[in-house]
Amino acid sequence: MPIYEYYCKPCNTIYQFLIKRVTPDTSPVCPKCGAGKLDRVMSRFSTPNTKSDGDEMDSMAGELAGLDENDPRAMARAVRKMADQMGEDLGPELEHALGRLEAGEDPEKIEQELEAMGFGDDGEPGGSFSGAPTRDSGLYEA
Repeated sequence: MPIYEYYCKPCNTIYQFLIKRVTPDTSPVCPKCGAGKLDRVMSRFSTPNTKSDGDEMDSMAGELAGLDENDPRAMARAVRKMADQMGEDLGPELEHALGRLEAGEDPEKIEQELEAMGFGDDGEPGGSFSGAPTRDSGLYEA
């Protein structure tokens, strides 16, 4: 039985549902607010890593050596590439921040906002950006 992810707009949350039919003809109901119209979203996935850790680190170090620190778009590309190579889920807050970098916003301003939210040395968020959906950790039956 496949697991699908659905977005509830009123809750601004993504939920996972175990779907008992291969081609579901109706969307599930939101487990939090009861909304009946959820949008199916693309699920996260990862691919197996065929390089050794040392080869990967050498490759990333070489790419970062030529990075233009004054180009927010280049910084965002480098972070996305590193996260993809390491199979890391950045979460909605950091995805939102990368989107802002890709749009050319000031990296220092974004960094200050992330630090104010608690992102930094420990990587633990202290809040969330407005508009970025959260992910519910549960698995629901539809």
